[in-house]
Amino acid sequence: MKKYTVELTREQLEQLGIEVEPEFKYPLFKRRKSTGEISKFTDIAVAETVWQGGSKCVVGYKTNYKIPHTTDGWEDVAYDRKRDLWDGQPVECWDSKDTNTRTIRFYDAINKCAFYFDGERNGPDYDNYKAVPAYRYDEWELEAFKTLQK
Repeated sequence: MKKYTVELTREQLEQLGIEVEPEFKYPLFKRRKSTGEISKFTDIAVAETVWQGGSKCVVGYKTNYKIPHTTDGWEDVAYDRKRDLWDGQPVECWDSKDTNTRTIRFYDAINKCAFYFDGERNGPDYDNYKAVPAYRYDEWELEAFKTLQK
């Protein structure tokens, strides 16, 4: 007896009534609804905390969640893959002509620019953005993050 291998597309499997796990392009960022913690997922249940929010998780903490990011307990956070920055992330920004100054702002991943000083979206666009390392987050950044337009 000969054995054959048949490969079916996602659409064909769904037409046959076979449930297929959704495909995700990692990394992706999710906010835990209960605490505001933001995690960078590298797999369906493998993540690193990137923003503490109101949770007790420490930024940089890596975990295998018992509850994957596909449940109702998580909500999407916009992510700019080209710049590797998530929505609301503290960043240093500057224009190339400015050799002696940098501004700290929050990154607007939806509009690919910075937030305005008052927390409104679609603020100024800079030539360069660099993530502020998590260990450098000051108290004012943690408080200001709460006021960003969502």
